[in-house]
Amino acid sequence: MGSSAPSGRLRKLLENKKREIVDRWVKAIHNSYPAQTAEFLKKEPNKFANPLGSTIQETVFPLFDQLCGDRNPVELKRLLDNLVRIRSVQEFSPASAVQVIFFLKDAVRQELLKDIEKSGLWRDYLDFESEIDRFASLAFDVYMECRERIWRIKMDDLMKRPEMLTGGMCFSYMVRRGNKHLERLEKRKTQH
Repeated sequence: MGSSAPSGRLRKLLENKKREIVDRWVKAIHNSYPAQTAEFLKKEPNKFANPLGSTIQETVFPLFDQLCGDRNPVELKRLLDNLVRIRSVQEFSPASAVQVIFFLKDAVRQELLKDIEKSGLWRDYLDFESEIDRFASLAFDVYMECRERIWRIKMDDLMKRPEMLTGGMCFSYMVRRGNKHLERLEKRKTQH
């Protein structure tokens, strides 16, 4: 990906406020859903009753670690896939699906802006935001791969069930039926 972890001082600030930043990030992701869904995501702790909320919670902490530390490209793509796949299946637009990555910028600003200002870490912080942008670009690629897989599955399913294309009848049945009809017409012609 050609990217790097934040500088030492900024990295320390990010690590010290990790819990607060990630909690804000999770809340922003939850709030991107309709109000009733957002409430459910926030309140239901059971992993089986709330797989979406569980996936979000289990993904953002390691994703934040990938952004702040040493990167593992395979793990990074897997984490982005976990986060974005949900939104691709739910028919979010590409912009709305990838927006979950940009929510992190606001979370970091809300938690660290004063510390960044005090420490004079503006340049480091801007570099860090550029890294978030790169993550978002990769998330867009992941989203498009997911959408392509969904359409491939739909097309494969459609091709396995030709009756869907022919109004409920199998294509081979329609051909046989048409041939029988033509045979009857020929018999009638010859009988008259």
